[in-house]
Amino acid sequence: MKRHVSLDAVKAIRALPIPVILATGNVICFVRAAAKLIGASDTMIGENGGVILVGYDSEPMVLADIGRCRQARDLLMKEFPGLTPLDEAYRKSELAFRRNIDVERAKSLVSEKFSDLEIVDTQFALHLKNKNVNKGTGLKKIASIMGLKPENFAAMGDSENDLPMLETAGVSISVGNAAPEIKGISTYVCREKYGEGAAEGFEWLKRQL
Repeated sequence: MKRHVSLDAVKAIRALPIPVILATGNVICFVRAAAKLIGASDTMIGENGGVILVGYDSEPMVLADIGRCRQARDLLMKEFPGLTPLDEAYRKSELAFRRNIDVERAKSLVSEKFSDLEIVDTQFALHLKNKNVNKGTGLKKIASIMGLKPENFAAMGDSENDLPMLETAGVSISVGNAAPEIKGISTYVCREKYGEGAAEGFEWLKRQL
């Protein structure tokens, strides 16, 4: 799969009369850089809701305990010797791994031994995280900080980790390559996929404002 920035999506973001808040499973330092480059808001959600940043130069708010994830990581490493961590030095609330193991078996093992944790598969990586923290709780936190309600927000996504956020927002948009469960709850389903789908979603949203 090619991972590149859609210039059409960037253009659409910059044309919106409302701020665009990036929400991702990636580490917050990456999100900060991406937000600056594409012209998104200086408010952002990283690590699937585990880290919130309000202001490019502010200190990140960490909303989950990574210590529990490290304990589960040690168990997973024994069970799956080929498990490969991603960006571990930069993660503050969760851990991420390459998808080079039996995902369902790993999910079952974590569920059995760590009832407060879960593995979420984004199709790009596996995220070992606290069950009570997700992009939806991240959206609620940001809404509270901004003095708004979650239903005042529109959310766009494509993967399993986007589901809580789309369920929380007042308007939900899914791109064409989104998982069926994401499309099933969406206010608008884009015809186009990936970045081109995001551009379509932003254009649709702009027409609703």
